[in-house]
Amino acid sequence: MIPNHLSATWTALPPALGNHLWQSTLFTIMAGLLTLMLRKNQARVRYWLWLAASVRFLIPFSLLVGIGSYLPWSHHAAGTKAGFYIAMAEVSQPFTQPTMPMVPQGIASAGQTYLLPAILAAVWLCGFLVVIFQWYFRWRRISTAIRKSVPLEDGREVQALRRLERIGGMRKGTEMLLSRTSLEPGIFGIIRPVLVWPEGISERLEDAHLEVILAHELCHVRRRDNLAAALHMVVEAIFWFHPLVWWLEARMMEERERACDEDVLESGSDRQVYAESILKICEFCVGSPLAFVSGVTGADLKRRIARIMTGGFVRKLDFNRKLLLSALALAAITPPILFGPLQATPARAESQPQSTGAIAPAFEVASIKRNNGTPMAGFSIVGKPFSGITWNADRFMATNVTLHGLIRRAYDVQDDEILGGPDWLNSEGYDIDAKVEKSVVDDLQKLGPDQRVLESKRMLQALLADRFKLSLHSENKEVPVYALVIAGNGLKIQRAIPGDTYANGFKRSDGVPIGAGDWSQPGKFVGQGVPIAPIVQVLSEHYLHRAVLDKTGLTDKYDFTLQWTPVESQAAIFTAIQEQLGLKLESQKGPMKILVIDHAEKPAESLTQNPAAISPVSEAVSPKPNKSDNPPVGINSQPQNTAAVAPAFNTVSIKSHKSGDELFKMMFEKDGFSAIMVTLRMLIRTAYGVDDSRIFGAPNWLDSEKYDVEARMENSVTNRLGEMSEDQLNVERRRMLQALLADRFKLTLHRQTTQLGVYVLVVAKNGPKLQEAKPGNAYLNGIKDNGEPLGAGMFRLGRFQGGRGELVGQGLSMAKLLRLLSENILNRSVIDNTGLTGNYDFTLEWKIGDESQGPMFQETGDHPQVTSSAFLPEFSRPSFFNAIQEQLGLKLESQNSPGVVLVIDHVEKPSEN
Repeated sequence: MIPNHLSATWTALPPALGNHLWQSTLFTIMAGLLTLMLRKNQARVRYWLWLAASVRFLIPFSLLVGIGSYLPWSHHAAGTKAGFYIAMAEVSQPFTQPTMPMVPQGIASAGQTYLLPAILAAVWLCGFLVVIFQWYFRWRRISTAIRKSVPLEDGREVQALRRLERIGGMRKGTEMLLSRTSLEPGIFGIIRPVLVWPEGISERLEDAHLEVILAHELCHVRRRDNLAAALHMVVEAIFWFHPLVWWLEARMMEERERACDEDVLESGSDRQVYAESILKICEFCVGSPLAFVSGVTGADLKRRIARIMTGGFVRKLDFNRKLLLSALALAAITPPILFGPLQATPARAESQPQSTGAIAPAFEVASIKRNNGTPMAGFSIVGKPFSGITWNADRFMATNVTLHGLIRRAYDVQDDEILGGPDWLNSEGYDIDAKVEKSVVDDLQKLGPDQRVLESKRMLQALLADRFKLSLHSENKEVPVYALVIAGNGLKIQRAIPGDTYANGFKRSDGVPIGAGDWSQPGKFVGQGVPIAPIVQVLSEHYLHRAVLDKTGLTDKYDFTLQWTPVESQAAIFTAIQEQLGLKLESQKGPMKILVIDHAEKPAESLTQNPAAISPVSEAVSPKPNKSDNPPVGINSQPQNTAAVAPAFNTVSIKSHKSGDELFKMMFEKDGFSAIMVTLRMLIRTAYGVDDSRIFGAPNWLDSEKYDVEARMENSVTNRLGEMSEDQLNVERRRMLQALLADRFKLTLHRQTTQLGVYVLVVAKNGPKLQEAKPGNAYLNGIKDNGEPLGAGMFRLGRFQGGRGELVGQGLSMAKLLRLLSENILNRSVIDNTGLTGNYDFTLEWKIGDESQGPMFQETGDHPQVTSSAFLPEFSRPSFFNAIQEQLGLKLESQNSPGVVLVIDHVEKPSEN
């Protein structure tokens, strides 16, 4: 049995090894052709291509095929793809042994079966050991030198190193060791790299030489070049017989050092000084004997010096080349994974039959209109804001529901589980009336409750895809969730009595009890004979808008009444759940399936069926550019959606700001928009409601060119906007400013999701110190404009000589305070978790420092200050974070959260008339 097994192993090994070497060699040749094509681009791109070719030797084709074979794809058509499977097998595995009749056991001798493979294995092992021992002895020499080295904790070398680390944003410092050997300066180690510095070399280097050598070594640390070199050494040890892997080492070494050279020169270092530094190191030191000790003098020194001194412009990858590399990377990985399902056995394919009897219900007719500010017929809702959804067997109705809310209902997800989408996703409310044909209603009634709910959701998904052109995909991500657990004081909800008809409970309009079930409204949630699952679902969908996981372990049914005062931050519901139900919500992170919106459009009916649409009117008036001319930045532009209600400015004037006039102003007014001494970044921030940290891909004049903007609208548009709610007015004003930027600055942009730093505003330990505003207060002695009191809801934000920042609010809501903190002071998104819902009066003063990064607090010399003829001493108030805690009783906590950023695709300076 064992000889037969070994014989099969020896027989299968050569074809498998041959296939792997052929595939890896082909991959390396393709990488070489790509590097030839990219020879005028940055060296780091070519280095990563060579590294990918090296790592490919460690990843067999069969591993990716195996991954593909276990993906949950349909295999029922595997038989129809037999031709494709055979063709791909022939191309990808040319050395696979064909199926042949087995030789009778008595004909083949055991010696012939094992002798040749055993000899080859012994030769391979000898070569492997030679390579390993050679590197071991070299490593031992370096390790001995490291052990004899002493830490260097002070001196100009250390000071220069720490300064360069700060400039490069390196959080963890690199330890510096002083060696008495003549080894060149180099980085030793992978997990905790140290910089080995030869004794006496500093006296031969001037400060400029010292800095460029250290900058070169820090490039190796940041890029983790030692790890890449160690990986390739593993490849060389295993495939020592393949000449291509040794040639790869030379190419990787050359591009590695060239990439570091480019980084050093791009940082502003002088070419001659840098070349002199390398030559001085070569004069007094010897090179490293190991590739994973990254030094300064690697690769062909003569060619390096020539490139450093005469090197021309190095191109960055343009969009087309990035797209080509992405497509080739996908092409290298996808085929073997797609190949996997074709290799699945017929038994596996037959084990996953497809259901062909499922019905595909759809709405017979559907009307979608933009909400006009009042609930649609069929809803009785008092107060604002309002929204509602009813879903009966033959009809789906929704009033003032956003696309975000519809997606949440259709896909049974929470707010945190939806990413991406257009800017109107959460602002545009729609009225929907969709009817189901009677035959479909009958078919649905024949299904079980769970299947009926599933089919209903599919109907809504199909409606969104048809009318909103919605397309999306799912991803698995770690997101914040709440875990529902039993509180420390024990359970307080009452176990339901079996058979209880709840005669005194919920009743229909005719007075008949409706029995077991749950009922919810803002501030109240009542359950009659319900298990924990509906409680979790209602908390998730209606109140917390975040996934809630049931970790109570409760399996019975319960009666309960939960009441609280509705607030924006849900702080009250957390307390009520613990005190009234004996349950507790704990914030955690867990893997969840996230929906990412790829595309969505406003339904066509938004223009034709909404009588309140405002037609855009536009006139061009005298735009004048400022100073220099820069080319626009272009990526893959995404066109703007123009199907919205589109009020527009009637006249627009954009002029270059005159130097010397230090007045700063930017505000929406009743009949238009006015801004003085503003940059395009400030305008984008105001138009799209984002902070500076969420704007990317900008030209270099985005923050330097300052403009004066005066935009006015017709009286009819002013009157129409005056009829809107405050929230809708803000949305329309931003749209108008967005249209202005698109028209006059030719601005196009797109959104993408990434991890961002945010601040969470909470109540400090000693409680809030804000003064609640008095209802009806006219603030006669408050903030004024030309002597006229501005009233409640206004603020004054300024900077003063001596470094004092001041924010005064009168009758200001927490929402407006958060907007000021996000957009004007901190330049980072702020999330409200205070639970405060009133309007407040306050004065906040602080010492302007690094945390004040908003538009009025950056670069002191470029922004207006309130001045005085008298000398003002340096302001001694606390920093902003301390001031907001001491003076307002609030606290800012830093966190990371997924957020949407704006990427500028194209922008131009406004042309002169």
